[in-house]
Amino acid sequence: MSKLTAGQIARQYHQGQQDKATFVFVHGNTQNDTCGEGLIDYFQRKGHTTLSYDLPGHGDSPLQTEDYCYSDLIDLNQAILKQYPAKHYILAGHSLGGMIQSGTVGRYKLSNASLLLCGSFDSNPMDERARMAHEDVSEMRKLIHDYVQQGYELFQEQRKFDYYANKALDDDNLKNINRQNTHPTANANNLLTLSGFSARTELVQLGLPMLVLHGEDEDVITSAMIQAMASHYTNMQIAWYPNAGHYAFYQYPELTESYLDSHYDFLIGAD
Repeated sequence: MSKLTAGQIARQYHQGQQDKATFVFVHGNTQNDTCGEGLIDYFQRKGHTTLSYDLPGHGDSPLQTEDYCYSDLIDLNQAILKQYPAKHYILAGHSLGGMIQSGTVGRYKLSNASLLLCGSFDSNPMDERARMAHEDVSEMRKLIHDYVQQGYELFQEQRKFDYYANKALDDDNLKNINRQNTHPTANANNLLTLSGFSARTELVQLGLPMLVLHGEDEDVITSAMIQAMASHYTNMQIAWYPNAGHYAFYQYPELTESYLDSHYDFLIGAD
């Protein structure tokens, strides 16, 4: 049984046309669902039902408990999806949120879904990055531990910072703002329990449509990692943001909308 309760999760829901897929957005670690405003607005204008929420310890959602791990976030996501049954889903996520969506599809075999990954990956990117670069995994984990520890020092109060309204902020400033406004225990649990995660085998078997929106200059999940991931899939499309990083999908909303227009039929499974 999951240690997290769906009833305590702050969410935003907009009812659309019943014959269209439900669009569900999950934000990345130490952010909240405001960063998905551009995506959510796009699919609402297309007539889709939309759903987004704040992860525990983020935005308007309480921490609930200090004793949970990444796997519990997958179960939490599935519990929320079950409250909004649909014939088809477009499951979108930024960074950790995309991993939660990938993990949910893989664990629960959600064949009635499409995936939209924004600056995200189908596995634990730190493990994969260390493997591809032939780096010592222990050194990579030390960097994560240091990042987490800085979060305890930077934390001011948990509040819902509006990321979309402040999309001009650069990536380095965002890393600090994220940890100032997100419960540091949530940051720690989300990052330190990711080791070993991979949904690749299950996603390859399901063969569902996957669209990746990714910054060419990502320093979290490199372009080489995305290209290597894509080599395993026959139904994945990638749209690149030139000279952009980890938060590109909401920092460049016009380009994002253009990419969504180009890949919309693919995402909804249209012939």
